[in-house]
Amino acid sequence: MSTVSDGVAIWLSEKEITYAFGIIGGGNVSLWDAIARHKKTQLVCCHHEQAAVMAATYYGRQCGRIAIALVTTGAGSTNAITGVMAAFMDSAPVIVISGNESAEALKSGTRVRGTQGYDSAMLAVGFTKYAARLPSNSWRNVLDFAYHEATRPRMGPCWIDCPKDVQNAAI
Repeated sequence: MSTVSDGVAIWLSEKEITYAFGIIGGGNVSLWDAIARHKKTQLVCCHHEQAAVMAATYYGRQCGRIAIALVTTGAGSTNAITGVMAAFMDSAPVIVISGNESAEALKSGTRVRGTQGYDSAMLAVGFTKYAARLPSNSWRNVLDFAYHEATRPRMGPCWIDCPKDVQNAAI
């Protein structure tokens, strides 16, 4: 059975995205696993999520290719914000894919949803060209749009939030 995470890994190779920088966590483990199994995009482990976004940004600038930053939910995604803001100010194309709690948990009206979940896409709207939660039924369209937005003039970062249940949804 193929999952959305497997689809994302294949999408990365189709877009010739050869590097993903980040930190593995409970909210993005399925994405990391799929990318590692697919063996087309190299995972680069960083010591901090801010550093992961900055590494993806500056790799892209140096090589002229877009890179991905993979972060987990909660503090993992809030730590990435400084790097994303820097990319936004510098008009640097980068796509952040943040893991999150299940989509059902994110519907809750409480302050914290699940263990560490929150609406990271809503938070990122003010300093990205595009921010959205990845749906299981049209995930490819959302990723394609994020790639288009990140790379068209005036370039800049995009944020895609991917809940755990969406990562593991069958396609």
